Amino acid sequence: MNIIFLGPQSSGKGTQAALLSKALDIPVVTTGNILRNRKKIDDEKGRLIASLIDKGHFVPDDLIDGIVREELQKKDYAKGVILDGYPRNEHQAKELEKYLEINKAIFLDVPDGIVMQRMLARRICENCGENYNLDSKPPKKEGVCDICGGKLILRHDDTKEAIAVRLNTYHEKTKPLIDYYKTQNKLLHIDGKGTIEEVCRDIKKALK
Repeated sequence: MNIIFLGPQSSGKGTQAALLSKALDIPVVTTGNILRNRKKIDDEKGRLIASLIDKGHFVPDDLIDGIVREELQKKDYAKGVILDGYPRNEHQAKELEKYLEINKAIFLDVPDGIVMQRMLARRICENCGENYNLDSKPPKKEGVCDICGGKLILRHDDTKEAIAVRLNTYHEKTKPLIDYYKTQNKLLHIDGKGTIEEVCRDIKKALK
């Protein structure tokens, strides 16, 4: 089964994708992680990606399309995949359909005010990349990653200004995907305001 998650940043897509991955035994492809790893390479493409991400802008379609397509050609995804962060617009959705059939699109519906609050509380391990939230998923020890003991930091793109830019772009380009998958009878509309456990339960129920 091939599944995508839709919704604004910090709506819980990454957390729910990971939980669903364990339940269904299929891997997750998180485009945010792919891009953050790519921007560390000090070449023209890496510097461009870094500049865009740090300012809260999305990476151009032609660039992200190629990166995702290359990743999904791997044998790891022969039994299915869960996509977190891609596609972000109708063009990307149509590019994806050229080589991968999407079975379900899970839309996590969360208001902008809650999104802003959640994103300002996000922290990431500078060593292994594990994500935390000071409100809903805090580390066992303040400022320290549970997984590797690395330092937890505020992402460069988690400022109020950058978050506002990403939310505006989401409403303009990504939100229309809701109607796109709804017309294909593939959309599952999930209230994302609840706890992690509540949202996970609703997703599993909707998939049955």
